[in-house]
Amino acid sequence: MQRALIWLYRILPLWLLYGVMALVIPFYILLDGKGRLSSWRFFRRRMGYGRLKSALHVYLNMFNMGMVVLDRFAAYAGKKFCVEREDNGLYHIYCSGKEGFVILSSHIGNYEMAGYTLLSPKHMNVLVYAGETATVMANRERMFEGCNVTMVPVSEDMSHIFKLNNALSKGEVASLPADRVFGSSKAVRCRFMGADASFPAGPFTLVHSREVSALAAFCVKTGLRKYKVILHPVAGGNVRELAQAFAKEVESVVRQWPDQWYNFYDFWA
Repeated sequence: MQRALIWLYRILPLWLLYGVMALVIPFYILLDGKGRLSSWRFFRRRMGYGRLKSALHVYLNMFNMGMVVLDRFAAYAGKKFCVEREDNGLYHIYCSGKEGFVILSSHIGNYEMAGYTLLSPKHMNVLVYAGETATVMANRERMFEGCNVTMVPVSEDMSHIFKLNNALSKGEVASLPADRVFGSSKAVRCRFMGADASFPAGPFTLVHSREVSALAAFCVKTGLRKYKVILHPVAGGNVRELAQAFAKEVESVVRQWPDQWYNFYDFWA
């Protein structure tokens, strides 16, 4: 199916498959009860929307997620996307130094698209989920060629941590998600969207222990074939302060683009 989707994108326009997806989303919402309820509670409790408005945004949330997925396959098929960077030269300032630094990403928008389109002055090592299909991993690797980006798959033996540490030692960039806890007891409770929520301690421990700088990075969809990368520095004297500073940046972006935050579980549990 994934190979067929890539083939379809070579002959069909983006908007056409978006239209087909728009008709499928209501059935997906009905089937995905857990995700639907988590999204609805977010809009009701955290964004303060009414019932009907929350229901509408549940649809928009999942529709936006679908567009992100389709955009990745469109990129594999050779479709071109325009990605601008909103950082006032901050990224190049960080890259001009000899020291490595950490980019803290999140499940907002389509961060992967930035890696496909923006050439990194420093070599970037990006932590990725290793359970993707062979089709996705092969196309990711092909897209990252020439972009100065290396994928570091998450491994059960935790060797990915050593690879990221080694990259920082060589003055390179380590990029990893910092907004989800996957069954780990090592978490930091932060104030987020008006309540306490858990953020993974690992990314912030890496920044603190290596004594390197960190940037929060988001890539939001702004048009049919347009994205915008938003970068902000993350600073703090310890792991908890770093986590809270990152949570503040995530909240700022989520409030601007709530339909592009793809979180379908009880984040505040």
